Amino acid sequence: MPITEFALLRLKEKEPSPTTRSNLRDVIKEQSAWSKHPVNFVRQIEDPSLVYLLGGWASVAEHFGDWITSEPNQRLLAQLKGSIGIEWLFHLDIDPSLNSIPLNAPVLGISRYFVEASKKDEFDSIFKAGAPHLGEYTAPYSYAGGWRIDKEGEDEEFVLFSGWNKVEDHFGFADSDAFNEFGKIKGAIKGAEINHVHLEKWE
Repeated sequence: MPITEFALLRLKEKEPSPTTRSNLRDVIKEQSAWSKHPVNFVRQIEDPSLVYLLGGWASVAEHFGDWITSEPNQRLLAQLKGSIGIEWLFHLDIDPSLNSIPLNAPVLGISRYFVEASKKDEFDSIFKAGAPHLGEYTAPYSYAGGWRIDKEGEDEEFVLFSGWNKVEDHFGFADSDAFNEFGKIKGAIKGAEINHVHLEKWE
């Protein structure tokens, strides 16, 4: 099954220069042509210096073994070296060909849930039971989630993408009756990190 690349980048410029924007558009064009999957950048609302890359690959091996060392990628990295740094990069078991991440939403919530390995099945069960309540609240936008493939240590990580009209709607869900069932995941996690982003075209 194809997988989703999830990377966090940090802008070294307060606002990307025209050259940086052009280089980022080149990343979208060249990586998507190589991988045959769309590439999107989303910019964090809480800290606009942070930008996430979402892409797709047939496998981790195709990404790391073929693309990372390729001439086009090395050239793009060299062009962006002075303007962008890579904070981290890993992969999720979300099939990018399904277009399930709601990038059409005005605001995309990114929730990273950190789970002990022994509680992965418990988390899955709670999430499956509570997800329909989340879907009712995010409508007309959707949600998509997946487990981190290339882990660090023994713990698991589940990343949830949810679509919202505005950040306040996401916080409103946490205060709603619909959250009662979904909120049971708190008992199955070690911690969570929640941020919000919007799609960037770099025009």
